[in-house]
Amino acid sequence: MNRRPSIRGVLGSLLPPRDLLPLAALTLCPVLTFCLLATSPPPAHAASSRTPDAVPVTWPQPAFCEAEWFTTTGGTHGGAVPAHRAGDSGGRRITEIEDGDWIDLGAVSPGSIDSVTVRAASGGIGGTVEFRAGSPAGPLLGSLTVPFTGGWDRPASPTARLTGAAGGVRLFAVFANPAWRAGTADLFAVDWFRFDGPAADGG
Repeated sequence: MNRRPSIRGVLGSLLPPRDLLPLAALTLCPVLTFCLLATSPPPAHAASSRTPDAVPVTWPQPAFCEAEWFTTTGGTHGGAVPAHRAGDSGGRRITEIEDGDWIDLGAVSPGSIDSVTVRAASGGIGGTVEFRAGSPAGPLLGSLTVPFTGGWDRPASPTARLTGAAGGVRLFAVFANPAWRAGTADLFAVDWFRFDGPAADGG
């Protein structure tokens, strides 16, 4: 029986549904666990290979994923909440972000990612985004600060370097500001994440 080729991207690999082959300018990023942008069809021999082959992927832009595509969320007050917002990418963002909240971004390969940029806006006191491996309390791979940006419709795009992990890990974004108090404004809202590195840039 013929087997489908696997496709490898900056965040992992997957077997696409048969009706999605051949691939042409196809974005597959349902929950960020695997996120890739494929612009080339698989080689002709791949569909008849006994073992799925990794198909080279051309990256015309860095790997990009909407914040609301997290797999799970949690925290003291229940975690982040997706909300509609005109003007945001995809018309949505994650809100209700308070000190100690986190989202699970799924499986990634930090060795293929040099940095991550976050598009966020704050009408509150702002805070930090910590990227941790394995769990919300896992090893810290990098962090960035989202300050008060001037309002919920005035986003900024800070960047964090990611270091200190090899191989595949589950990546968690942890939101923090110990000065936050219940009943006050959210720390910030997040629109999207962009991952940059050799794989994302086509290297």
